[in-house]
Amino acid sequence: MKRNLSIELYFKPEMYLPLPVCIEQIEQILNILHHYIPTSQDWYLCGPSKKKSSIYKLFDKEGVTQIGVEKLSPKYQKEKGYFGIPIWDKETEEASLLYILADKSSEKKQLFQVNISINIDLPLAEMQVEHIQNFIIALAKLFNDAYIMVNGRYTRELRVFPDRLSAGWMLYLPQAELTHRTIPESFNVINVTHQDKVTGSLIVTMPHFFDKQNIDDIKKVNRVDIRLRDLGILPLYADM
Repeated sequence: MKRNLSIELYFKPEMYLPLPVCIEQIEQILNILHHYIPTSQDWYLCGPSKKKSSIYKLFDKEGVTQIGVEKLSPKYQKEKGYFGIPIWDKETEEASLLYILADKSSEKKQLFQVNISINIDLPLAEMQVEHIQNFIIALAKLFNDAYIMVNGRYTRELRVFPDRLSAGWMLYLPQAELTHRTIPESFNVINVTHQDKVTGSLIVTMPHFFDKQNIDDIKKVNRVDIRLRDLGILPLYADM
């Protein structure tokens, strides 16, 4: 039996990132992913059909490909202000990644956003909490100012705060130094460090894969979400 592991990262760079930086960040994520989860090293640019999504390879075992960069460059120039890179693991057909860079600046302030979504279908037996939390900690150390949500999107009717991020299975909150005493409803709280400084905390709601069809799991997540909201640290999607 396979289940979907979904990870979302949100962060705000200080500038509208150049294309090479976007590609480098994706490559760093894939390197971490390959270390923790068995996926192919060949990732293709997604197109409007499966056939067209099997033409341009952006990454292989050597890294980024020239043809992939050549395909993305005119798109980056054309879509200035809102640029997306969708890729997938063609070999297994079980993993995809979407990288979105947006310029939401106004007359009053500059605001740039990056949203990265990763989806992987894995056997339930491979959904071990320690294994997945180590993967998320590695991502948090790479993007220590990012909010990272694991399996946090589920039926809006069942969520306490549909307009906010959810603890889901796991939630990394940057700049927060929390403990299990702070979030007693959680299974575990792990402080993530970078250069000997705590950069944030990873909240793990339960010791098993979060099943959004299981009402007991939903109630557990809801209790954690309420605690985080009461502490004033559960962010709105609008602020991402």
